[in-house]
Amino acid sequence: MPPPPADDDAACQEKRCPGRPPVLEEGERRDLIMRAACKVLHDHGYHSASMDKLAHVSGMSKKTIYQMFPSKHDLFRNLIRERLFDGKYTPLIGCFATPEDELVAILLSIATNVLQPDRMCLIRAIVGEIRDSREIRKIMDSIEISGHSNQVEAWLSRQQAAGGYAIDDVVELGRGLFGMTIGKMILAELFHCREPATPAAIEANIRRWVRFFLRGLSGEGACAGHRAVALSA
Repeated sequence: MPPPPADDDAACQEKRCPGRPPVLEEGERRDLIMRAACKVLHDHGYHSASMDKLAHVSGMSKKTIYQMFPSKHDLFRNLIRERLFDGKYTPLIGCFATPEDELVAILLSIATNVLQPDRMCLIRAIVGEIRDSREIRKIMDSIEISGHSNQVEAWLSRQQAAGGYAIDDVVELGRGLFGMTIGKMILAELFHCREPATPAAIEANIRRWVRFFLRGLSGEGACAGHRAVALSA
């Protein structure tokens, strides 16, 4: 007589019988764990996000999870940094007609990534946890906007070196630009205060605010030049 089906193990690819489960690449296993961590954080909160729950949702064994992430803190820190702050945009130097076009492309790439439903789900989970979870606050405090691949700051640094705009504080200007373009779209999504924007509308909105931003930088440069001339006279 065949044994009864094990419903709890149906989603677990590593334990599925009969036969050997499909062999997953390390990147595929990591992605499964990351997606499971996002769901567990959303459904249970950080403090109740046990490795047992992660193993069940991801279909990975706890041993596999611990081989990739030594601790729960390390797992969620990587989840937040990679899913929200590390953009995968690679600037194509020389492929843009103007610096404005390149900056719009960078911001559009970030917006397309962060406004995806699973990313917004993660943001909502973090917002719900951050007030009461010291661990989540520590994780967020340790991660800068866009992490170590902040393409907005990289663009500003290149323009600062070229001398085309009056850029005095790359970090502060980068945060301001992020807030006036992508930040306000994130808030709109969080509060469901408007219908989701189309890709064309997102690009048009980003370009509009980029033009205001660059016009301001150009104006600051002109004012600084006039002040320098007046002081030297």
